[in-house]
Amino acid sequence: MNVLIPVTIVDAMLSSSTIAEPAAGETAWNAATSYTVGTRAIRTTTHRIYENLIAGVDATLPENATTGTTPRWLDVGPTNRWACFDNLVNTQSSIVTPMTYVLRPGFFNALAFYGLDGATISISVKDAPGGTVIYTYTGDLQEPPIDWYEWAFSPIKSLTKLVLHGITPYPDAELTITITAGTGVTVKAGIIVVGDYRPFLSEGDWGGTQYGATAEPVTYSYITTDVFGVTRIVRRHAATDMKVRVVMPRERADSALASLQEVLDVPVCWIATDTSGYAGLNVFGLGSGSMSYDSFGHAVLSINVKGFI
Repeated sequence: MNVLIPVTIVDAMLSSSTIAEPAAGETAWNAATSYTVGTRAIRTTTHRIYENLIAGVDATLPENATTGTTPRWLDVGPTNRWACFDNLVNTQSSIVTPMTYVLRPGFFNALAFYGLDGATISISVKDAPGGTVIYTYTGDLQEPPIDWYEWAFSPIKSLTKLVLHGITPYPDAELTITITAGTGVTVKAGIIVVGDYRPFLSEGDWGGTQYGATAEPVTYSYITTDVFGVTRIVRRHAATDMKVRVVMPRERADSALASLQEVLDVPVCWIATDTSGYAGLNVFGLGSGSMSYDSFGHAVLSINVKGFI
């Protein structure tokens, strides 16, 4: 059982990107503009999109006018460039191929990606900006078919999750991420996580995640029926929750419990196993749990993860 604790990406860490801000279809807010209700504008200082609720001219910054009894602006989400850093899988950054981000996030030893849509992904890490390459990865973002029928007749399925760890940390490393597809195809990324990969058990310890772990898809769609008996489904996003039990030597219990307590209110990647075929046991969200000291020699950590949309 492992967690990947994200580094919060701020302006100073983002060196460049193929996605501009404002991106295509986005307009920067202007204090002198008379906005109609429903018009959207972005703020490049907050990297958020705001929707106008009261028509007219108002010099109040949108981020300062989203509360109160009659708010003037509604915060509706992140800008396209920063959507992949907002901790929500379904707010995807997107651009016609390629999508490239160059980051200087400080110390990190792992990466995770959720909500991917593309053909290939390539990663390059240098020990400093313009320095020596210390890590590279290139991979296919398409799931292999499970049989010949699927290979011949089914649509190609995207590999939506990816975790990479074992990267040597440097204080001023330069990270380049590129997602590509065919000419003219739009590529997407829901979350890009850069951070600290921590195991709950030390190398060589016996134990680990037990069979019986569950991944539970959860939908936020709902069904409505009007007075005439007409029924419709209101589509909403979905998420995945997870429950696992981790058996460990009793002497590791206190440190594992401390690790759990450290991330109780922090959105992190919960990776029950990185063994192929268990993608459902890799969830980004909030975790909670309990430690059971079952005997002198062993303990059991039960973890519940509420997956983010």
